[in-house]
Amino acid sequence: MLVHVAEDFGIHLTAVEVINGGVDRAAQDFLGRTETTAYAIKWSAGGSAAGLVVPSALADRGVRAVSAPVRTRDGRLYSERDGRRLSVTPWVGDRNGLDGGLDEAQCREFGALLAATHSLPVTPELAAVLPAAGHDQDLAAARAAEALLHASPPPDAIAAEARSIWTDHAELIAAVVDRVESLASAVTPSTVCHTDPHLGNVLAAPGRMWLIDWDDAALSTPEHDLMFVLGGTYGDEHIGDRERDWFFEGYGPVTVRPRHLAYWRASRGLADIAFLAGEAFTPGEYGETWRARAVRLLAANLGPTGLIARAMA
Repeated sequence: MLVHVAEDFGIHLTAVEVINGGVDRAAQDFLGRTETTAYAIKWSAGGSAAGLVVPSALADRGVRAVSAPVRTRDGRLYSERDGRRLSVTPWVGDRNGLDGGLDEAQCREFGALLAATHSLPVTPELAAVLPAAGHDQDLAAARAAEALLHASPPPDAIAAEARSIWTDHAELIAAVVDRVESLASAVTPSTVCHTDPHLGNVLAAPGRMWLIDWDDAALSTPEHDLMFVLGGTYGDEHIGDRERDWFFEGYGPVTVRPRHLAYWRASRGLADIAFLAGEAFTPGEYGETWRARAVRLLAANLGPTGLIARAMA
């Protein structure tokens, strides 16, 4: 890694530390240091190059709440190593947004950032890399999880609990699938969106915030991003009415379309429960501490205050 970064970006690192804990299994994340500067380094086979093109475009427009990628020695946003994108960005933020939430100034800047993202013109450069968001992958993930949970006896108690939760909610899950399919025709993706701006992807420092992990940026509708501040999503214990008011003071006037919001909530809800059920059901690959937490999150996602319940309301 030291050699790759030096050859491709002209940055001579003195130390590299592996960063664990992300849910993106297609990426390896590192903290790299020179004598004076720290960098976030990602080596990824997932997402698209939009994850670098979009924050670069925002930074070019004067948006400060993104960490613009460092360009390679020949001016590109990333290099390619072993079929993966290698990217380098300045290390930002003192803490994750899940650790205590955001204050008033940070909430306003969060809103202003998403407003700037949603107003980005879809240039030829962006159009070339931005996929259109949709529900196909989320429905496929839900069906794959269903098949996994019933393909063989649960290997242990954690897996058995995951299958029991899924089975108890089978009718609800089927109804969510129907709702996604019935709402799809009402949604036309045409707006640049992050698509995953939960507080786990926010870094904060006094008077500042940054939104990171743009790998799943896509053409969508504003509701795809706004659902993360409207309740029911990961980290929403830190987003109450006060924080929402601050956020929309930064974002500006908006009319949230209920059908669009329900569509993205339902689709994301299916993806989340599929991910959690799959990891809870698979011993060996994932540690028991995380698998037990995945079961609790699975139950919460299917509960009365979760994203799925809000999508079906």
